[in-house]
Formats: sequence, C-alpha cells, structure tokens
Amino acid sequence: MDKLDISTILASAIHESKNRIGTLLYHTHTIKSHKEMNTNIEKTIDTIEESLKQLNDEWVEYLYLYKLSTDGYPILYNSVSVSEFLDDQVFALESSASSRDLTLNFKCDEDIIGFFDERLITSAVSTSIYNALRYAKQAILLTANIEANFLVITIEDDGPGFFNDESDEMLFSKNTGLGLYFCELSAKSHSIKDVNGYITKETSSKLGGACLKIFLPQ
Repeated sequence: MDKLDISTILASAIHESKNRIGTLLYHTHTIKSHKEMNTNIEKTIDTIEESLKQLNDEWVEYLYLYKLSTDGYPILYNSVSVSEFLDDQVFALESSASSRDLTLNFKCDEDIIGFFDERLITSAVSTSIYNALRYAKQAILLTANIEANFLVITIEDDGPGFFNDESDEMLFSKNTGLGLYFCELSAKSHSIKDVNGYITKETSSKLGGACLKIFLPQ
C-alpha cells in the first residue's frame, strides 16, 4: 500500500468524523421525535453509544497514525498472553457485533505468549474488526498462532472479501483503506533483529470472506 502523507490522514479523519457526527445528530433528532416516529429509544441510545465509542477509537487510531508516520511513537514491547488479548478484543466489541446480528469469536491456544506493543496492536485489531463489521454477513473470527518466529493474528469474516472477482481490485471505502494502512504501519513498526512485521490481505479459508493477517516478529 502506498504511503499516505499527513494531509491525507487529516483529511480522511475530518471527513469520517463529519459523517459520524451527522449520524449522531440524526439519532438525537430521532429521540426527540420518538413519539411521532414510534421509535425504539433504547435501541437508538445503544446506536449512539456505539457510534461515540467508534468515533473515539478512530481518533485514537488517527493519533497513532500521525505519530507512526512522523516516527513519533516509541514501541513499548510487553510479554502478552495472546489468548487473553484476543478475549479482551472480543469483549470490547461484542456488543457492536451483536447490534448488527453478527457473531464475534476467537480461537487461540492458551499457552501462546506474544511480544509486542499491546496498546498499538489493540488499536490495529479493533480497527480491523470495525472494518469487518461493515462487510460481514454473519460471523467474524479472530485467531492467532506462531509461524516461523512470527506471531500471526488473523481477522476473518464471511463478507464479500478484499478482492472482486471481476476487477480483482480491493473492495474498501476510504476509511477501510486508511484502517489497513494503520494496521500495516503498526505491524512494520515492530522489529526484532532487523526483521519487521507486515500484513497480508487474503481470502478466508474458514469463512470465505476477507482475511487480514498481522505478522509480528518474535
């Protein structure tokens, strides 16, 4: 993926945030007019809470993007129980998946220990899940394993996938593309003995949709 400059990151951040705020304003109007519109207030409030959480997470992502792009973010490596890490990601976003009638699960051996910046990779994984939430039909699955001195964290869904059979081009919106760029920078920022992390975009062998793999050197 071509490197984006800071102006592109900021422009995308403003554009996406404007869209989110517009949606939030619509939902607040819906609450004010619930009697006339016969609206389910509880569901609308849940939607507003979810949108605010996603907006907050996206701004954290944009801040990290800025710092990573300007080499202003120091990587802080920690030993992490990967099973517990994935469990935390599912717990944080399970309600967002449920609100879309999607299942969000993880599979990982309990004895796998990873060595990475937990805060940064938490943001990268949550960004990947948000992207999957846009396109999945029924299910999103997180897995992790060790492959040739890399910890591989995989996010799969049963949506249309990254590639279009007709054009063989990436299927994602501007924000999804920026999210993938963020994941790529996050992975590349992890380096051990001159070996850098990276990501791959594939077709899911388990669910048939998109499959994003984050490779972190160990």
